[in-house]
Amino acid sequence: MLLVKLGGSVITDKRIYRRFRESAVERIAARLPRENLLIVHGGGSFGHHLAKEYAITSGFEKEKREGFAKIGFDMEELNLRIMDILIERNIPAISLPPHAFFIYGEEPRMDVFRKAVELGFVPVTYGDIIFDKRQGINICSGDYLMYHLAKEFKPGKTIFLTDVDGIYDRDPAQDGARLIRKLNRDVEPSTAIKVDDVTGGIAYKIEMMRKIADYSKVYVINGFHPERINKVMNDEEFIGTVVE
Repeated sequence: MLLVKLGGSVITDKRIYRRFRESAVERIAARLPRENLLIVHGGGSFGHHLAKEYAITSGFEKEKREGFAKIGFDMEELNLRIMDILIERNIPAISLPPHAFFIYGEEPRMDVFRKAVELGFVPVTYGDIIFDKRQGINICSGDYLMYHLAKEFKPGKTIFLTDVDGIYDRDPAQDGARLIRKLNRDVEPSTAIKVDDVTGGIAYKIEMMRKIADYSKVYVINGFHPERINKVMNDEEFIGTVVE
C-alpha cells in the first residue's frame, strides 16, 4: 500500500485564486501505481484564499455561510479536475469528500475507505470544509487525513509531494538553507518558514509526519520532479527527506 499527498503548492499556484497546475498533476499521475494506492490532495489556491478571507477556522457565524459554501464548491471542482486526470490514466479513483464522512470532534469514518480498498478502488480525499461539533464549522487539513489513513492502513510507504526538495533546517528561500536528508523525530528543525496556510503551516505538517512515522516510512520529495516517486518506490537513491 502506498499513501500519497499531493501538496496544494504543487497542484495549484497558491499565489493566484483557483489556478490549477494541470500539467504537474498529469506528470505525477503518470508515475503512480494503479492499485494499492491512497491519495490525499491539498487545497492550495482553491481553498486557502477564501478560508483565510472568511476566517473559517475561528468558528461559525451566519455571515460565513456563503464563504463556507464557496470553499466547498471550489474544492469539489479542484478534486474533479484531479479525478479526471487520474481516471484518464486508468487509475480507478473514487472521491471521498471529508465533509461527507467526518465531523470535527469525532473520529473520521474509515469504513468507506476500507470498502473501497477491498474492492480495488483508489480512494481520493482532500483538505476540505467540515462541520465541527464545538464551533460549528472548521477546515480539515489534508495532513490530518494522511495521519488517520496511515494509522488505519499502515502503508509500506507514505510520500508527501511538496514544491521544494524536502524539509530544510530553515526557510529554503534563505541563503545557506540545508536539506535535511533524515529527520529523526527527536530533532526539532526550524519551523519559522513563511507559508500562507490556514491549516497550521510547516510546524503542523512536521508534527503529522512524525505521527505517521509510527505506522509507515515517510518521504518528503519535490512534486515537480515526479520521477522521484519511482525512486522511492524502488528503494533507489533520491533527493528528499526521510522522516524516521
